[in-house]
Amino acid sequence: MADHGPGHTKAWHKPRTGRALMTTAASSTTTIVLTKGGASLVDLLIDTPELRIIVTGPRMLFDHLNLLTTLSPFEGCTAPRLKDLADSLEGTIHCGLIGVQQAQIGVNKYRSGGILQIGLGPAAMYQSELVLRTRTGETFRALISRLLPSDPSRPFFAGLHGVPATGHLEHHHRPGGGHHDNHDHHHGEGGGHGRP
Repeated sequence: MADHGPGHTKAWHKPRTGRALMTTAASSTTTIVLTKGGASLVDLLIDTPELRIIVTGPRMLFDHLNLLTTLSPFEGCTAPRLKDLADSLEGTIHCGLIGVQQAQIGVNKYRSGGILQIGLGPAAMYQSELVLRTRTGETFRALISRLLPSDPSRPFFAGLHGVPATGHLEHHHRPGGGHHDNHDHHHGEGGGHGRP
């Protein structure tokens, strides 16, 4: 543990997934890095209310983040509960080229349940930073344990998976630098590459 001035302490530790994390005691923040060749799974059961994810190649190497959990819908991880969790989170994306913008957080519903997804903003060759926070001020562990499992006393895993980009990003771009979001991008429907 190294001291970086009064009231500002940084500690590095390795969680179950084996990646180095940095916890800043003063701001209750955990910082991790998603990069090519590195681990793409982020443990979300952390004891801080803020998570900073530095993403190398957003929308080029990693398209978006999906919440993965060992909980099934029968154990409480239903689409409505995932929506409650999405509504309890807020995120901002910081990129040197575009400044700061809100991260899109939503739930795609399927017959078998739902998937919580977090957008990574516009494509960039370099790095951007996603700052994800709980709106309630609870730690991620406390918030997820309260909202998702029917029985919080039973052990479970919840994490964010960096979904690899498909490699055909040029189809996502619109004139003026805009882009299609992943949930609006459907191949094989009418032969097109997404809805207008």
